[in-house]
Amino acid sequence: MNSLAIVVLLCGGVAHAQSSLGQLLDGGAVKLSPAEVHALGDVRFVRKTADADAYMAMRADGTVVGVVHNKQGHGSSEAIGTWQVDAAGRRCANVELPAFRMQMTQCGFTYRLGGDIYFSASDSDRHVVATHYAGPAFLE
Repeated sequence: MNSLAIVVLLCGGVAHAQSSLGQLLDGGAVKLSPAEVHALGDVRFVRKTADADAYMAMRADGTVVGVVHNKQGHGSSEAIGTWQVDAAGRRCANVELPAFRMQMTQCGFTYRLGGDIYFSASDSDRHVVATHYAGPAFLE
């Protein structure tokens, strides 16, 4: 399984809609502070692509757990790691997929628009995609 497929898997949750960061900001979205990101608690997401399905949880205690199922015959791997938030509010997750002998780091910013939560890899590039997360672990 190539690392790009894993990065794509972990970049987004179940997307109801994707917007650009600029569209979100124009609509009134607000970047969450480090304290607000921590206050979200456990954040779960499911990402399904043609190559693989990922089921992940970013726990409030700073750990990441989950599983990735490869659809190309490479089996499945546990996903384990940690996450933290820096002073700018950027959350970075360091995840290992032992069965695939892969490690990756993915960072981005969390935004709130009304009761919806979005993830964006940048807080300054208005053209970058912002992915909407939905599910019981997110604000409803």
